[in-house]
Amino acid sequence: MTEFVVSASTGAMGSLLSKLATMISDECKAALKDVRGDIKELKKELEHMHAFLLDMADVEDPDEQTKLRIRDVRELSYDIEDNIDKFMVHLDREAESSPKGRGGFKVLVDKCKKLTSDIKIRRQIAKEVRDIKNQIKETSERYSRYSTASAGCSTRNAVVDTRVLAVFKDASELVGLDGPGDELIRLLKSGEGGDSAYQLQVISIVGFGGLGKTTLANHVYNKLGENFDCRAFVSISRNPDITKILSSVLSQISNQKNATGPAAEVHEIIKEIREFLKHKSYFIVVDDIWDVQAWKIMECAFAKSSLGSRIMITTRKMDVAKTCSSPHEDSVYNIKPLSDVDSKKLFFKRIFGCEEKCPSELREVSDGILRKCGGLPLAIIAISSLLATGQRKENQWERVRRSLGFAFGKSSEVDGMRGILSLSYFDLPHYLRSCLMYLTLFPEDYEIERPRLVHRWIAEGFICGQDGHDLVELGDMYFHELINRSLVQPVDIGYDGKAWGCRVHDTILDFLIHKSTEENFCTTLLSNQSELPGVQETKVRRFSLIEYGSEEKSNMSPRMNTSHLRSYSIFGRSSKQLLSFISDFNYLRVLDIEGCPTIEGDDLINIGRLYQLRYLNASKTGITSLPKNIEGLQYLDTLNARYCRRLRKIPESVTRLKQLVRLILPYGTILPEGIGKLKNLQELGDIYVPKCSLNFLQELGELTNLRNLSIGLDTIEGDKACYMEKLVSSLCKLDACNLRDLSLVLAFHRCDDVEGDIVFPALSSIRKVWLSSPRICKISKWLLSLVNLEYLNIYVDNVIEQQDIELIGSIPTLLDFTMTVHNTCNAGPEVFIIRGFQQLQRFSFRSDPTGLMVQVGGDMSTLKDLKLEIHPPAFNSAVVGGFDFGIQHLSYLRVSPYSLINCEGVMASDVMAAERAFKSLVETNVLNDRLRHLADPSSITH
Repeated sequence: MTEFVVSASTGAMGSLLSKLATMISDECKAALKDVRGDIKELKKELEHMHAFLLDMADVEDPDEQTKLRIRDVRELSYDIEDNIDKFMVHLDREAESSPKGRGGFKVLVDKCKKLTSDIKIRRQIAKEVRDIKNQIKETSERYSRYSTASAGCSTRNAVVDTRVLAVFKDASELVGLDGPGDELIRLLKSGEGGDSAYQLQVISIVGFGGLGKTTLANHVYNKLGENFDCRAFVSISRNPDITKILSSVLSQISNQKNATGPAAEVHEIIKEIREFLKHKSYFIVVDDIWDVQAWKIMECAFAKSSLGSRIMITTRKMDVAKTCSSPHEDSVYNIKPLSDVDSKKLFFKRIFGCEEKCPSELREVSDGILRKCGGLPLAIIAISSLLATGQRKENQWERVRRSLGFAFGKSSEVDGMRGILSLSYFDLPHYLRSCLMYLTLFPEDYEIERPRLVHRWIAEGFICGQDGHDLVELGDMYFHELINRSLVQPVDIGYDGKAWGCRVHDTILDFLIHKSTEENFCTTLLSNQSELPGVQETKVRRFSLIEYGSEEKSNMSPRMNTSHLRSYSIFGRSSKQLLSFISDFNYLRVLDIEGCPTIEGDDLINIGRLYQLRYLNASKTGITSLPKNIEGLQYLDTLNARYCRRLRKIPESVTRLKQLVRLILPYGTILPEGIGKLKNLQELGDIYVPKCSLNFLQELGELTNLRNLSIGLDTIEGDKACYMEKLVSSLCKLDACNLRDLSLVLAFHRCDDVEGDIVFPALSSIRKVWLSSPRICKISKWLLSLVNLEYLNIYVDNVIEQQDIELIGSIPTLLDFTMTVHNTCNAGPEVFIIRGFQQLQRFSFRSDPTGLMVQVGGDMSTLKDLKLEIHPPAFNSAVVGGFDFGIQHLSYLRVSPYSLINCEGVMASDVMAAERAFKSLVETNVLNDRLRHLADPSSITH
């Protein structure tokens, strides 16, 4: 896979070699006969350079000479690809019509064939090829022997494992271990009094590097170890020597040094360990397991006796934790960052001895530094070690706060921090390193939406599938693999098990920024920075401007070389000047200005000249139009203008974007006819049917590659039957082709609209429905006919019947259900029993203003996420009458249930009474320890 993608390790070399291979193919032979030999020679030289970059990609600490070689070769690959792409664009502009298809090698071949009769362009290509050859020659002469470069490199794997420090840490220096330690001890002792207590159990601690997994495991090991007949603590590396590790286990449990012979085989050591443990209780800690295979070999050595033995492992990967652990649900412990209190305690203890000795002028900046550390023990230790040895002046501390965290300065702790995070980074395959490092373009603590990130990865060329592979699905796999490896934190895991987005811990982000700066992969400029050291020396490839405050004027540093910019992002407020010169970015592939409030009107007027643009995200801006010359963006893959409320109409030229795959617009936008020309379109939304013409609705059925579609259907005046006939016909065609996910927003404003049976078909592609209606009695029968319905959001006026709720509860595929009831009948609170819903994972309920209540029945055993919105008078009245929302039935609840208290028009005393009642119900009905923290008032949101 890596030979086709753009990556942090090899630059554009992989995709460049693929393009050159196509240019010298037999299909292009006639067109490029004058330069075909030169291109062959060029390709051969670049293949050697590519091999060099691949070899160096896994060297963690190359010497300075090698770093220069890597930099020059990588930058050369970008420049050469830019030149080739420039020719392809020139051919497009000269051609009378664009080549058919989505792009790739077929398009490249088609373009090359056009060269046969164009002597002028052929001469120009010949000149450029000679120039490229000269560049390669100069680079090759400067570093003539790439294969010997690795001789001057060293890797961090050769240094002493820094986890040794955690194992032998003095107990007096440890902070924040009591709570997590007690919880782990409880898990290890679980089942006391029953047979399960005597069975072998395996407990996992999972979390990213630097969270203190080793320290915590060693703390528990020392507290519990003496309760067992024998014990052992071993650490695993990324490339473990299983023989040595098992020998260490045998030596520790038998209290004998060199318990095995020097030539002992793995199976012999396993046999000895099993024999020794056969009639003993034992406690084994296996620290930092990287893959399941290593565990499976080690597991063979541990006899599964009934003597109450325990094994505890630590890992950075969730899938490893789940595979290695015992099958019961409490066998995986997610280690959390230190609390604010413990973070301060550790920080000040290392610098001053205690918090009280910290000078008053350093307290505010200390809070800022600790926020950056985010409760990561190793980050706190690393930064505090810098501050403890330096000058204790406010300006020095402020400099550390503004710097790249632990990447600032040098100390043994900083090296240890960087080394631990490097282990996780270099364990990644090359393509995942690029995807991870790309996150440096987003601000600290930013919640990054998964589709936004995946679509940008695709546009940058980080994802490349074989024929038939869906790039978005591959991108989703990459995204969740980073979560699995604990390198990013998931945000809002949905009913389908996919995270809505992710967040990067500040310390990991600092490490990635440090790596990205070394490799000139991404460049980020804060609005309060005038320039970045060293940036002007090289060409900036990917640039992100992160602005703070509304009054600051932000500009790119005049010393930055942005002539070959591939990606440009703006976060926060922006001035129009930042887009005025954007047409000069001839190689730009990604333009992301989502959420910039001052970008409005026709500020995007010049984007039609960005011929290389693949991804355009103008969502949540104030733009009112797209340029008519947008058809010049013939490579455009994604156009996202969602939530641009002032964008009323799309130009007809959009229908000539032959390679467009995703078109995402705000509801109510008038779309042009001719949509059927976009044969490659796979995602279309959000379409508001009343604004569409009959021709548009008919052409919709021609988009046979469409996979995701979101449409809104309101009560339509006039020729309603004709609109529905066209729409239904097109949707049925799409449902029979590739449509996988159809989201419907249905709004009925009068009871007359739903008196008869709904005429919308029960399509297999319908997975999400948003429904607003005065009544749902007729519609509920149609909902029951949807065989793949997973998400349902209902807003009902006035009337809701118990039988309707029960009918919805019988939908076998429903996973996420939200119900809002606007009761204007003033009939007082009424309790409805929610039963059925045998597969439901998420349930949200809201009632206003009189407080219709919900009681959970006994069938919702799969529910993991519960949210209730409570109107205090109704809730208090129901509680007095003995109301119970049924928490005792929610045995699989993972996310703590919480209430949103609607305080509008309610006395403060009623709000307080509702809080007390809710907490009382939770405390009364809780049957497992996972929900006890609900008594904390912080779980109640006003």
